[in-house]
Order: sequence, then structure tokens, then C-alpha cells
Amino acid sequence: MKTDICSVCGSSKIMHDMRIVDFGHGNAKNDLSIEIKTTDRLLFNNFEKGALKAQICGSCGKVDLLVNNPSDLWQAYLKAKAL
Repeated sequence: MKTDICSVCGSSKIMHDMRIVDFGHGNAKNDLSIEIKTTDRLLFNNFEKGALKAQICGSCGKVDLLVNNPSDLWQAYLKAKAL
């Protein structure tokens, strides 16, 4: 949940939608993400993915992680539980 006030120190110095990257092969930048497998096959499975974004307090450094598509991930989670 995005907020404009830090829950730790009360500061309003909040940086929203900060990208969280992982450096892959050849220093390629990849967004960190959550993925949920939505099929139950041996090969060629489908996944629902959601990129992680950070919300950072510029005063105390508290970091909150948010995902860009929570409702899509929730539906995929429910589907995966039923497999």
C-alpha cells in the first residue's frame, strides 16, 4: 500500500516506485518479480508475474515492497491452489 508518511519515523520523504534490479548474465538488468505457476504441466507452463517495486523513506531508510498487479497475482494464486 502506497503511503506518503513513513510508519517508522513519520517523515514525508518517501520515494515511490523505485526499481529493484538483479544483474544477470552479461550484466543485463532484470526486475525482481514474483511469479506464480498457473498450469500443472511438465513442460511449457504458464506463469503470472508481478514486478516488485520499492517504497523507501529518505529519512530512516525503511523499505516497503509492493507488486504492480496484486489482483492478477491473487487470482493466479487461487488457481494454483486448485491444481
